[in-house]
Amino acid sequence: MQPKDLLNKAKSPKVAFHRFVLLHRKEHSADLFCFFEGSDSQYYFPRINIYNQNHHPIICGNKKAVFEVYDFIKFKYPNYKTSFFVDSDFDEKNEKVGLYTTCGYSIENFYCTENVINRILKNEFFLKITDSEYIKLMDLFNQRQKEFHQATSLFNLWYFSAKEKAKALNQSTNVSLDEKFPKDFITFSFNSITSNYSLEDIKEKYPNAIDVTEEDLNKNREFFFSKEPTLRFRGKYEIEFIIKYINFIINDANTTKAILKKKTKFKIDSALVLTQLSQYAETTSNLINFLKTCA
Repeated sequence: MQPKDLLNKAKSPKVAFHRFVLLHRKEHSADLFCFFEGSDSQYYFPRINIYNQNHHPIICGNKKAVFEVYDFIKFKYPNYKTSFFVDSDFDEKNEKVGLYTTCGYSIENFYCTENVINRILKNEFFLKITDSEYIKLMDLFNQRQKEFHQATSLFNLWYFSAKEKAKALNQSTNVSLDEKFPKDFITFSFNSITSNYSLEDIKEKYPNAIDVTEEDLNKNREFFFSKEPTLRFRGKYEIEFIIKYINFIINDANTTKAILKKKTKFKIDSALVLTQLSQYAETTSNLINFLKTCA
């Protein structure tokens, strides 16, 4: 069996059931059991810890698996303290008791706001909000993120429309997305960010996807853009931009020195970013209320 297969096998509803059964015995019977899709616990752990320090993370593998575990645990073990966490994605919100659904696309979106960058500049680069470097870097962030959203908006709208159409027709989208935005669809630098693709280019790149027409896009456009892109757009693309921006600042501090004059020891690892930046990520009021209730 390949390592990837072993990893997938380790993240499944059956494995999650088994871990809960092993943990829920007498010595842990009063603890809180938290069920996640995947590495989401890196974001949730310090926030849950504020309200309950005796909690156990259990990874289910994906959203569907979380729902399967939810139904099983709530039916067979209704008296135990449990909480379940899923990303919203582009799906309808599930109103199950004890289930938290992100108000953005995913937890990654909570790492991508102006406030997050503000906290990082102040605490990792030791800038004051009155410093000229701080002002320049925040202005640059806002300009480039706006351009990034403009460049990725069509693709996000297309994917949302594909999900909506597939749901209406009771079909699969037949779309499997990479973690990174298609690099041939965007020209990316911190001088400017522009798009170089059309709906036809998307169809060519994803030939097996459910057919999304201009009419489908127009039908969904108003609703889709009614929420700010930082929360609405696919989280993995949003955090990809944030990682690039932070690396740009690090490189400027240590090499180019166009804005920052002092070197930094701060480093960012894309594989660990959810842990590294968790203290700076947004914590929404609905998450706080949920945690107070389930703790």
